Amino acid sequence: MFDPTDYKWPTPKRLVLSLLSSPELKEIGARECVKWGRLFDIDPTAMRVALGRLVKAGFLRSVVRGRYAIGDRGRVLSETARRWVSAEERVGAWDGRWLMVHTAHLGRRDQSALKLRDRALQLVGFAELRSGLWCRPANYRESSAETRARLRELGLGEEAIILRADSLLLETRELAALWPRQALEEAYAVLTQAMIDSMARGDADDTDAGKEALARETFLLGEAVIRQINGDPLLPDAMVDVAARRKMHETMVAYEAFGRDAWARFQAPGAQ
Repeated sequence: MFDPTDYKWPTPKRLVLSLLSSPELKEIGARECVKWGRLFDIDPTAMRVALGRLVKAGFLRSVVRGRYAIGDRGRVLSETARRWVSAEERVGAWDGRWLMVHTAHLGRRDQSALKLRDRALQLVGFAELRSGLWCRPANYRESSAETRARLRELGLGEEAIILRADSLLLETRELAALWPRQALEEAYAVLTQAMIDSMARGDADDTDAGKEALARETFLLGEAVIRQINGDPLLPDAMVDVAARRKMHETMVAYEAFGRDAWARFQAPGAQ
């Protein structure tokens, strides 16, 4: 069963970049980052070392001593992470046609290139029908050329062959194996209910410990939902419960605002 509480606690890098992806947060201080890190048992020294490495790698830039803003590399990651906001706008009605990608001729010896190709295809919702032959419903609003450009930007490579098919004769069980409907719909339902429950509990515990617990919960649950949305194949309603997926997305919009408020209370002067 899908468990939304099976969280992996963030590394210093992931924590800082995730929080800086919020449009409202323009810059941060080292002290704030140390305070954030305490929520997840991150040692203050480890957090300060991570900040220095993030600056060196271009994910952050130093504004003044001890204060940071997002850097060029970090902005690319942030924009990618924020794609969840427009996820439902990117798909429309499905007319039964398919997008296909053929990669079998590219070989499998270069494992790094293979992993990059597979990851690019999975991020855009493709599934491997046969070895080296990937497919997905052609329900994106963007053109095939735009999908191809997005795949190449993610690492597919110029040599992959991309085409459209008017139909794809598959047994229902084959489709189910490509995109497990039950698992997707279970994730939608469980994550939606987890957010609703979290908002219902609200800020009932106004102690410092209560504020910390709520900030931690909103970060971890919010990340889990965003991972689900950004990694979702965005299938049409003939293949998955689109209404349930949209409900999860709409709930996440409300939950993001709820989470921002929880973090504002956690960071307010006087909060420990």
